[in-house]
Amino acid sequence: MIITEEIKEVILKAPFIPITTVSTNGEPHMIVVGKVAEVRDGDILGFGIYKMEVTQQNIKGNGKMQVVIATMEGGPKGFRLEGKACIEGKLVLFKAEKVVEML
Repeated sequence: MIITEEIKEVILKAPFIPITTVSTNGEPHMIVVGKVAEVRDGDILGFGIYKMEVTQQNIKGNGKMQVVIATMEGGPKGFRLEGKACIEGKLVLFKAEKVVEML
């Protein structure tokens, strides 16, 4: 399992969450979302879609996505999650495949 209990705790404390997708031309696109809408079994995070036109286009193009989860609450702690995303209804579903501890 990639998303551990420690990472779930940081998700709850994170004041905002940067996510990065990449176009089919290799151009990165970063946005900031407020919170993770849901954490599903199987290392899947759900993010509510508000606009996200370029993000959705990039996900449909290749699915590559990175998510940074970080907080200063209780001492600095952060992780970069790498994986694939898809669109399901009004959610971006991100499946974490790799995690890198940052702080």
